Amino acid sequence: MRPFDETEFAGASPADIPRMREFNVLLSSVRIASEHAYGLLKGRFLSLKGMGEHKDIQTIYKAIEAMLVLHNICIDWNDHPDNIWQYNSTDIWAGWDGVEDRVDEDEEIEVGIEDIEGEANIPEHETPQYLKDEGRRKQQIMFDELFPI
Repeated sequence: MRPFDETEFAGASPADIPRMREFNVLLSSVRIASEHAYGLLKGRFLSLKGMGEHKDIQTIYKAIEAMLVLHNICIDWNDHPDNIWQYNSTDIWAGWDGVEDRVDEDEEIEVGIEDIEGEANIPEHETPQYLKDEGRRKQQIMFDELFPI
């Protein structure tokens, strides 16, 4: 979801402009909260940082969904990554394999990423234009629902 831009403000009615600005502020705050949540998720599941390309995008979606469920269970049980033995929040790669040495930032780390040949399995109807149009449609639905006239 993206905020309304200046072009959309220019084409909007004077009554819609304040609503659109309120929508942008609300969307911005939700985006920040969402980015923080993904940061926590990536801190708990390091594999999210190195999933690489995959032949079947649906498999990636299922893996991420499973991690979200596990993450929520950990939150419910008050289990935090900093309680994990040898967890180091300042350098996620330090000690990841039991080695206490810090990893040189220029050193390339192998984390089991496999190169996949060929195209990703993305549904044919999900063209860039389709995704853009769907995004605009959903933006309008949310805008009208959150900020009715």
